Amino acid sequence: MSGSAGLHPVVEGVRRSGAHHPSAVAVTGAGGTWSYGDVVKVLDTAVRRLRDAGVSLGHVVSVRAARVRQLPVALLAVWQAGATAAIVDANLPVARVDECEQVVNPHWVLTVDPFALTAAGGPTGRRVASHILFTSGTTGRPAAVEVGPGALGRTLDWYTRAFTIGPGDRVGLLAGLGHDPMLRDTFVPLLSGGTLVVPPDDVFAGPDRLLAFIGSARLSVLHGTPGLLELVLAAHAAAGPDVESGLESLRLVVSAGAPLTLGTVRRLRGMCGATVVNAYGSTETPQIASCDVVSRYDAGLPDDTPIGIGAGVGGAELLLSEPAGEIVVRSPNLATGYIAGTGAGDKFLPDPLGAPGFRAYRTGDLGRRGDDGSIRVVGRLDRQLSVNGHRVAPEEIERTALRHPGVVQAVAGPVSSDGGDLLGLTVVLASPAATDARALRGFLRERLPRPAVPTQVRIVPELALNHNHKVSDRQ
Repeated sequence: MSGSAGLHPVVEGVRRSGAHHPSAVAVTGAGGTWSYGDVVKVLDTAVRRLRDAGVSLGHVVSVRAARVRQLPVALLAVWQAGATAAIVDANLPVARVDECEQVVNPHWVLTVDPFALTAAGGPTGRRVASHILFTSGTTGRPAAVEVGPGALGRTLDWYTRAFTIGPGDRVGLLAGLGHDPMLRDTFVPLLSGGTLVVPPDDVFAGPDRLLAFIGSARLSVLHGTPGLLELVLAAHAAAGPDVESGLESLRLVVSAGAPLTLGTVRRLRGMCGATVVNAYGSTETPQIASCDVVSRYDAGLPDDTPIGIGAGVGGAELLLSEPAGEIVVRSPNLATGYIAGTGAGDKFLPDPLGAPGFRAYRTGDLGRRGDDGSIRVVGRLDRQLSVNGHRVAPEEIERTALRHPGVVQAVAGPVSSDGGDLLGLTVVLASPAATDARALRGFLRERLPRPAVPTQVRIVPELALNHNHKVSDRQ
């Protein structure tokens, strides 16, 4: 899937699938079903609409993503028009959507459902990129990561070949919209002649809905965080031992976004015979930079044994820096970098081995290499947290809380509970009547992505200090 001159490699790959499998089902969901032939026709119409409106090479189009069958066509149309897609989850708070769009200053805004384009008056300068994604950043603004078309095309190409994805496979659009794994959910099946299955709106209303969707959709490939897998396991346990799991059609489960333990894998294997893969990567890598197939782990190991993440795949290699042991990804497929002022520029480095076309990315994760060569993640160098597989910078929560006129100090971090760590926020107010915990949490809900909204908000007269006389994350 190298791509011909001037054509985005993913567009070329999907069009190739359309030529080879015109009558096969490409996308299906509550809104109906499209064959590959239908997708190509709808894509041609969408590209004409964008070009007629004035979308051209190098423009930035903010794509407000929705979990509908039009999503892949919208992204393909933007790419074929020569533009960069700045992908924003349309379900985010309005203030957050506005903040993301202020960062990239797009030429156009494209809503996916319904398909509608609006001029946004961005600058005339051009960007040469496939897409821009937004992650939680320490500056108080979303960190905007820019990815080139070659990096996306090569990583998806590696995935489809490594896991032999083909016309019989069915993949659900379950990843968070506006997040890197969403591109894997969406285009892995479409590049391989398979079927993308769009779930109903209420798929995440409860674990039972999620399990029912996976079973009724007859998914063969499931991408998910360990948290999502645990939801599925909980739903099956609640249904009782005599009920079929609904996962019998799965042949491949790829977990990523948070540590995976052997106990989760064992329970999952008790429900289906799928190969389970623990993957590692980030928006900056992008997609999967490393992975480990779980089949070779000793049956005698305890359930809380962390699964390794491998040592690098698809041209990428994982290194451990000295002396800290930070995981560094060296690869020819890294993101271009952060849009100026939104992320730490020193995260991207020249390749330490000096290979042409390679660069390196400092992940901030701490790792330890096992005797088998696979690396295990053992911590972080910074304060970054993972909440249900989503990257959360406590600094962003704190800066957002300080925008409230009644808050004078704020510290976010993990809070211990009987069920494990929760995301908490502790604040000092200008006066006792300035606000309360419920109102402050509502203020944050209007400005932050859902995973970054603290579960617990505490109001205290002063912040606690740690043994170094600094404000402690754990209040």
